[in-house]
Amino acid sequence: MLLSNLLSRFRLGSMTGLLRRYVTTLIAVICGAVLIAASEIALADGKPTKADIAELGKVLDGVDNLWFSAKSSADMTMSVKTSHYDRTLKLTYWTSGADKAVVKINYPPSEKGTVTLRLGSDMYNYLPNVDKTVKVSAALRSASWMGSHFSNEDLVHSAYLARDYDGTIVETKKKGSANIWTVDLVPKKGTAVVWSKIRMIVEKERRIPQSQIFYDERGTKVRTLSFSDLKKIGGKMVPSKILVTPADLPGEHTEMVYEAIRHGVKFDSGFFSLERLKSL
Repeated sequence: MLLSNLLSRFRLGSMTGLLRRYVTTLIAVICGAVLIAASEIALADGKPTKADIAELGKVLDGVDNLWFSAKSSADMTMSVKTSHYDRTLKLTYWTSGADKAVVKINYPPSEKGTVTLRLGSDMYNYLPNVDKTVKVSAALRSASWMGSHFSNEDLVHSAYLARDYDGTIVETKKKGSANIWTVDLVPKKGTAVVWSKIRMIVEKERRIPQSQIFYDERGTKVRTLSFSDLKKIGGKMVPSKILVTPADLPGEHTEMVYEAIRHGVKFDSGFFSLERLKSL
């Protein structure tokens, strides 16, 4: 109908055959583009249902526990690119519940044995080169971890979306059979976290994040996390790559690649302790 209406406005009979075919094709292309745009708009209703709102907490909890479980460990490779250096680290990560975590550097040799420990709200770094354990102050939670674009808080997962943030679904879209949400997260009152807002795009059904944008207390965009390369690791389908790109450092990034994840790991009572850091 749209195509015939447009064609009727042109005096095609007065045109040469070649010009007539050109005009007809051009109008058809324009109509097709309009229809495609309209269909995309129809897929993005922008308004969550009551059921969506009720399920948001479960989705956030699923994102929090996507890679790790109550007792788990993982092997990862971190690649850092800055304007001054490129470096690669190989790590092992252990976690128990929501309040205990350990990250150990296995490579390069110059930093092998460096360990970061979180016990509740306390965080420590063990530096084998000087045989010293240093407590990480609250002010340094957002500081770079080992020269990467991940923060100390990122590496030991001390902030949880479902526990520490209030979420609002700001947009819903359909992509194939999946429901894609855009969610704004702001800290719950009295919660000590680094970010004033996180905007996350997440697949509702599988609780798989696609991206997270982080904002500071002034509302300035600080960095973006992108999640990709879905793989079944440790019995779960997870994004095996996480890329963090700082907003103010073009060309720089850090990529984390999960190589193995183990669930149901058994730890002895002293595993997550200051005394154990030297012998890990």
